[in-house]
Amino acid sequence: MQILESIDNPSGGIGKTVGGQFMSEGGFLAGKHGNQMSVSSPAMVTVFDDFVGASLATTKWTQVETDTDGAGAHLAGGIGGVLRITSGNDDGNAVVLPDLSGITGGLLQWQASNGGLAMQARIKVSRVTLAYIFVGFTDLATVEAPVIASQTADGITTNASDAVGFMFDTGSASDTWFLVGVAGDTDATKQVLTDAPVAGEYATLRVEVSSAGVATFFINGLQVGDAMSGAVTAATDLTPCVYVSNTDGTSAVTLDVDYVYVQMNRAADGGAV
Repeated sequence: MQILESIDNPSGGIGKTVGGQFMSEGGFLAGKHGNQMSVSSPAMVTVFDDFVGASLATTKWTQVETDTDGAGAHLAGGIGGVLRITSGNDDGNAVVLPDLSGITGGLLQWQASNGGLAMQARIKVSRVTLAYIFVGFTDLATVEAPVIASQTADGITTNASDAVGFMFDTGSASDTWFLVGVAGDTDATKQVLTDAPVAGEYATLRVEVSSAGVATFFINGLQVGDAMSGAVTAATDLTPCVYVSNTDGTSAVTLDVDYVYVQMNRAADGGAV
């Protein structure tokens, strides 16, 4: 084996010279803390989609919408791969559901109880007025707005029985990111951040959920808020999801998704515990 190094451009590793392979029983991680991805391995189940190619990979994602004008399509000119989710444009009158569009994993194949559960997505929204976004996990693979504003101050309404993630809803008094969770129809204590999406600018959102159902949140690799206990029921089957909706009635909102990454520890029997 040959050890690789560089003084001018820091790097390191082991290069193969005569047979053999570099091995790690626990697998490999790439990226800094708060912005890490695991390589799929016997110990880890992972999905990473950069949305390259001509169409959505239906083996990984299901495109869902409540308005037939909603859409989810790869951008032909999206260098490096971009999925554009377009909301509906019906007259929702400040209601999220009539114009909701998004993607889910199609099946409920993820569980916090396995350990190591995380989802990360890099997104960009076309506008931050009269709009709704949710990025995280939920317990329904068909269309649903997992958590929305209650339209009273900074209150929330949880439509899902189990869900956790980032919510942005201009029906709230604070037009910022909310950290939200619900476990068995019991709401976790929401957290209202000062961070907010910026129209036309990418942000990377990550949520990690422990085997006890405790969630930790990151924006652009930095932890935000506090660890959230009771974020989801650990043994509940979940799906990753990304949603956008227009709440002005008629003007569609687009949400560009650069990539989505999901991970979970593999159970000893290969499935969920």
